[in-house]
Amino acid sequence: MMDIVVYGSGGHGKVLADAVACAGDRVVGFLDDDASHKSRTVMGHPVLGGAEGLATLHGKGVRVAVAIGDNTTRRRVAARVVEAGLEVASVVHPSAVIARSARLGTGVQILAKAVVGPEAHLGDGVIVNTGATVDHDCVLGAYSQVNPGAHIAGTVTVGEEANVGTGASVIQGMSIGARATVGAGAVVVDDIPPDVVAMGVPARVTRHL
Repeated sequence: MMDIVVYGSGGHGKVLADAVACAGDRVVGFLDDDASHKSRTVMGHPVLGGAEGLATLHGKGVRVAVAIGDNTTRRRVAARVVEAGLEVASVVHPSAVIARSARLGTGVQILAKAVVGPEAHLGDGVIVNTGATVDHDCVLGAYSQVNPGAHIAGTVTVGEEANVGTGASVIQGMSIGARATVGAGAVVVDDIPPDVVAMGVPARVTRHL
């Protein structure tokens, strides 16, 4: 059993805390940079403070799960955790299905009913959210995210910090550029360049970031 502190006490923090408990590990508290959350209790666990609380965890055998949905911020906070001498925890819900040949980076989060297929490669800090699927031979760059109910077919490449929206679908062989956002319910049938928002059926670039 591992002791886990969840960094982020909002909605994603609740989902991650539940996944930690379902996996048989123990949530010992939350951290949150929003000062108004300090001293609150979330799902029966105390909010221990913000980033300053990392120093108090050193040497206690605690790992930190970074429960922040924004990809860039999650990456920054994970780096802060490492700088504090702590380990970023991966969280895998027991109902997730992960192929034995899949490769997972540090600090990944694979949530309830998610599927990761054979020879898929997930970089550090990737989130495969509730009910999402990532098929064979996909490559998901560090700190990218596949939101609930999204489906990515085989041999798709998702760039670092890219975001595939809730219920979106990506056909086989496509590439989604770094930091791009695919809108909820979009259907990707052509490559998506980096640093854009793409929406619709079929997905088209609607603006540049």
